[in-house]
Amino acid sequence: MLEYEIHSVEEHQLPMCLQTLHTAFGESAVKFGYTKESYPSSGAYVTIDELYEAKRRGVHMYAACVDGGKVAGYVQLEKITDGVYAFRRFAVLPEYQKLGIGRALVSHCRERAKLYGGKKLTLIMISENTRLREFYESNGFCVVSTANDGAYPFEYSVMELEL
Repeated sequence: MLEYEIHSVEEHQLPMCLQTLHTAFGESAVKFGYTKESYPSSGAYVTIDELYEAKRRGVHMYAACVDGGKVAGYVQLEKITDGVYAFRRFAVLPEYQKLGIGRALVSHCRERAKLYGGKKLTLIMISENTRLREFYESNGFCVVSTANDGAYPFEYSVMELEL
C-alpha cells in the first residue's frame, strides 16, 4: 500500500507543487488540445509567481507527499463567497493516479472547507473529460451546469458538492 501524507503547503514547497501541476495538467493540454495562448490560466501554464501570489492571498494549498517529500498530488481550496469554496488546480501525477491520493485530497478539502464554515465546494472542469467527471461524481460532486461561452477554449461543466 502506498504511504503518503497530506499537509498544508509551505512556501518552500511551491516549486515542487508547480512541477506537479505542469506535469499533470500538461497531459490534459495535449489530450484536449488547449495551449498557453488559448487557456493561459490552466495548471499546465501557471507560473511560480502566481502560486506565490495565491499563497499570499490566503488560498489554502494542500499537497500529498510520498517518498520523503515528493509532491504526488496538489490542490487549492479558495473561499469564493460565504459558505462556498472553490476546489481548484487539482492535480495528481500520472504514476500516482488510481492509488487513492486523489480521493484523499478531495476528502481532505471537504473536511477543511467544513471547518472553515463552508457549505459547498464548486469546481469547473472540461466536460469532455469523462474519466475525471466520473471521479468527481464518485466523490459526491454533481454537474449543475454546462457551457461553451468562450470563457474557456472548450465546453466546461460546473460541478458542486454540498457539504
